[in-house]
Amino acid sequence: MEFKYHLPEELIEVAKHFKEFANGGAQATFKLKNGRKFGQGLISNSTWIIAMRGHQDLPFELEEIDSIYQTEEDKNPKERGEWYYWDEWE
Repeated sequence: MEFKYHLPEELIEVAKHFKEFANGGAQATFKLKNGRKFGQGLISNSTWIIAMRGHQDLPFELEEIDSIYQTEEDKNPKERGEWYYWDEWE
């Protein structure tokens, strides 16, 4: 399957160390180069951004990402469902 938002290789290396809350799924926070932050991003298999709570599409360009990290809420999210996924699941 092809996903819309493939993380750059250097961010995949960071995401490989994230705590998953579901099989292959980790929640993360994204810090952009301009200082803005976006939380509750869903990363699949340390490689793809597949959803972000409250957004029907990625609210920034991949090139804008400065860093990704996990907060305590990201490591053990209270909300674990009702994501709007950006890709077609077949």
